Order: sequence, then C-alpha cells, then structure tokens
Amino acid sequence: MNNPSGPSDATDRAEAANDCPHDTSAGLLYLYAVARHADLVGQYLTRPPHAQPVTGVAGEPVRLVRHLDLVGVAGRVPATDFDEEPLHRHLEDLDWLAAVAHRHQAVVEAASSAAAAGVLPLRLATVYRDAASLRRMFQARHEALTTALDHLDGKVEWGVKIYTLPSPETEARTAPDSAAAPDSATAPAGAAARDSATAPATGGDGGPKAPAAESDQARSAAAPGVGRAYLRRRGAERRADEDRARQADDAVRQIHTALAASAEAAHLHPPQNSSLSVHPGRNLLNASYLVRRDDDSAFTAKVRAQVERAPASGLMVELTGPWVPYSFVAATTGLADGTTDDR
Repeated sequence: MNNPSGPSDATDRAEAANDCPHDTSAGLLYLYAVARHADLVGQYLTRPPHAQPVTGVAGEPVRLVRHLDLVGVAGRVPATDFDEEPLHRHLEDLDWLAAVAHRHQAVVEAASSAAAAGVLPLRLATVYRDAASLRRMFQARHEALTTALDHLDGKVEWGVKIYTLPSPETEARTAPDSAAAPDSATAPAGAAARDSATAPATGGDGGPKAPAAESDQARSAAAPGVGRAYLRRRGAERRADEDRARQADDAVRQIHTALAASAEAAHLHPPQNSSLSVHPGRNLLNASYLVRRDDDSAFTAKVRAQVERAPASGLMVELTGPWVPYSFVAATTGLADGTTDDR
C-alpha cells in the first residue's frame, strides 16, 4: 500500500517526543474521535471565540494526536477510573456513566463543529496506554478509518423510536377501581357463590341459621353461567390484544421500511428497556438512520408525518437528532469490537 499523504515522519517523531511515556501517573489516553489531519489544526481542540481548550470526561484539556493523514481527538484520564477493573465497576454506576457520557458527547460535538469535514465518533471509554499505542492503531486500521471518513462525510444520524400506546380497553382493565371491585360479570367462575357459601348465616337472634336449600340450588345453577361469561370475556380480550399487537408490528415494519428507503443506511438497536424509559408503552422500534445533511428536511418531514398518523395505530413515534453518526462507525472500522484499546 502506498504511504498516505499527511505529515512527514519527522513531524510524527517530533510529536511523539512530546508524548508522556506511559506510567501510572501519566494515566491513559482516552480517544473521543478520529478526523483527517488537515481538518483539525493546532495541538489542542479549542472552542471559539476565545480558543479555550475543550475539556474532556476527566476535566483534562483535549489534545490532537497526529499520525499519517489522521488525527485523534484524545485526552489524558486517570487509570484509577478508566483502567479495566475500575472502569468495569464504574459502568454499573448510572450517575457516573451519565456524567461521562454527557462530557464525551460534548467533546465529539465540539470536534465535529471544528472539523472542516466529518469526524468518526468513538464509543464511550475507548482508551489506549499512550500515544504510541494510538498511532499503532492508526497504522493498522488506516484504510478502514479513511474509508469510513469518506463514507460518513456530510451525513448525520437520526434516531427513531416507536412505542405502543395503551388501548382504552387495557386502561379500563388496569384501572384501580376495576381491579379493586370486580363485578359478577368479570369475577372468576363461582367466586360469588363461594363468598356466599363461606360467609356464616345468622338468624334473627344472631345465632347460626341453616342455609335455605333453594338458595344453594340457585347459586349452583348461576355459577357455571357466570364462569362461562368470564372466560368468554377474557378470551375476547386476549384475542383483541393479539390483533392490536399484530397490527402494531405491521405498522412499525411499514414505517421502518419507508424511512430506511429515504436514508443512506439504517441500523436496528435492541428495544429499549422499559424500566429505563419515560414512556409507559413497549418499545417496538429503536433505529438509527444515516441521512445526508442535504436531505435532512425531507427525512424529518417523513418522520413527522408518521408522528401524526401513528396514534391511529396505537403507536407513538419519537424523533431525536441530528447526531454525529455513532451507530455507523463500527460496521466500517471495527472500532467497537473491543480490540482497539491496546491495554
């Protein structure tokens, strides 16, 4: 392979000489994004108008590490937080994770705004021992990285989630009043008869009174009818729920097919955990769409049309973005396969 154009070997050696050799005090090198060498200038990532260095997840100044025709947006972070064992513990702390994710996203957005062309955003907590390790990765994956930069240039990511809306019937069944006071039509078979049969009967003087034979016979005759009505009702409710679920799935497939046809690429994520969602319904679609910036308006108009139509199908559509295209980096570079950190 021909040597890519970019800074000379002498420039690489000069910058490498300024890198701190790895030790415990130097920390680890956290990589936020990758860009073309010519698209980001200077030694540090800065934010206009005062050219103050952008700070990263640990409050560190974010620097630019160069090799060949690529530049890494990176910062020194403490090994006590980001080495393998402490990081594993931290990832179970949702508050810590949310704070780091927010700062990570801020750095990526700053790099995207500063770059003349697109950047490749890295997954959360991608770390290297030192700049030499990062440059080895640049060398080994140069072709994949430059191909991805070309492919994603001028494109953004839009997120679309679709949730079910609770049906009126479901809301009625789960309402507190209906749960607390079932009537005879919804009570299980024989429940009313059992309640009457187990309640002690009293006479006028407060003493026990033998139940009337005809009352026993009436209850026995009524119980099967009440039970059959209850089972029929529950069966009808179950079939209605299944029909609604099929219709919702069909509607979601149609929406996804239409949106994917309007995008450069689509990526399906696992459904969102309902315990982490602010929406009461089930998440049926959690997708990302890669869209050209020039096509933003047309794509979002299609999504908003679905937002308006979806409630008629018992659905709610949520649009987020535009984002730097995180979801489309791994497929072209392998940077999310767990082999890039060179620990």
